[in-house]
Amino acid sequence: MSLNKILKNTAIASTAVLSAGAGALYLLHEIDSKQVIDRIKKHLGEDTTIITTWVEPMFQKVNVDGQNVWALVGGVTTIQDNAEAQYHFIASALTGALLDIQRI
Repeated sequence: MSLNKILKNTAIASTAVLSAGAGALYLLHEIDSKQVIDRIKKHLGEDTTIITTWVEPMFQKVNVDGQNVWALVGGVTTIQDNAEAQYHFIASALTGALLDIQRI
């Protein structure tokens, strides 16, 4: 077996193992977006009415307070004081913790 063939097989096997590991990590740490929306509701107050939500379908790497983290990014539209208000949020993809929420 030639050295090139060994290197090629090793590269293919390594890629497969890394892909499987990344997929397993994704499935094991997948945060339900409903959990995040519930945390946002608690953060904004239980009397807040959320009328629409959106969450990006894929985790994104974002910088929060100087740290690069994998996160869910999305937004909510609420009714507060008889008016619509919109918020964008960033939540940890590993824990679901609300990392940032900004009214826009």
